[in-house]
Amino acid sequence: MREQDFYAVLGLDPDADEQAVRAAYRRAAREHHPDRGGSAAQFHRIQEAWEVLGSPQSRADYDRRRGTSAASADSPAPTEEGAGFTYSRTSAARSGRERADARTRRGSPARSASADRDPVYEPPLSEPEPLRLPLTSQRVHGHFPTRGLFGGGRVARRHRRSAEILEKHVLSDLSAARLFNDVYVTALTTDKKGRRRPPKNAERVDHVLLCGHTLMLVSSLEIPAHTASWNGRSLRAAGRSIALDDLSAHAKRLRHVLTARLQSAYGQDPSLSLDYQHVLLAADGDLFHPVVESLGPGRHGSAPAAAGRAIGHIANVLGSADRANLVDRRLMAALRDQLVTPDTD
Repeated sequence: MREQDFYAVLGLDPDADEQAVRAAYRRAAREHHPDRGGSAAQFHRIQEAWEVLGSPQSRADYDRRRGTSAASADSPAPTEEGAGFTYSRTSAARSGRERADARTRRGSPARSASADRDPVYEPPLSEPEPLRLPLTSQRVHGHFPTRGLFGGGRVARRHRRSAEILEKHVLSDLSAARLFNDVYVTALTTDKKGRRRPPKNAERVDHVLLCGHTLMLVSSLEIPAHTASWNGRSLRAAGRSIALDDLSAHAKRLRHVLTARLQSAYGQDPSLSLDYQHVLLAADGDLFHPVVESLGPGRHGSAPAAAGRAIGHIANVLGSADRANLVDRRLMAALRDQLVTPDTD
């Protein structure tokens, strides 16, 4: 497979200046916007072209790759379903190697060779502590407390749905990855009976994915509209601004809490890498809606995205982690201490 020609997607010559790129993106986005009868798949390709060509650094990287591939200039037109996506509806059928090659071509982090190896446990499983074998082997930890009548509240449904998506599309691709649901990001206190308690108004995050020493914080949000816009700071959909959790601040707090916990309990000082992603869920269950129009610069990982695109970014980051097949039992134990509603083995 050859890398998509993003210049052709926007109808540009490779020597177009920044102003021409921006104008071409806006023109193409207006023409193919789904609200105006355009194709969602084509609109996604336009967004991806802008993500690459709209940043001088990513454009320079793309031009270098493009210059080393004689076939890139006459790349065939992509198909409608999933083309140009980091993660598509058909990607689940690819082998791990094919997915890794596709990610590398699109400028995403290359999949680590360790991601496809058998898990390595530290400390080894022969040691009973700090986490017993059943909990060490468990892929999903923590559950969401019941909200609403008979657990049927909208928030509970959203949490269950996003957890199922992450389990199906991320955990299935990374054997060492673990999913933690409903996690406090602030330090807990210990009461007189030795029980760990959260402080008043403790902040939490919907999900934390762990692979090696890389953590991905995930917040999910259901969007009623099929389209939304993101200007690098705020999200708008259905004519209103939508508040997003400050995952950047949550990541900093959680890093501090986990590092302090590992140092005090185990004398361990690992270098933790944290990233975050807002996952947008469509009411109709379509993983590739809502379509998010990018109106300004923003770090790719922090830009909210429909589940189909977001899980691709999440899998890319975790799969490219150093020692992606590592299961750190001490770090797992520290994360379990942060669960809002712990489970038991």
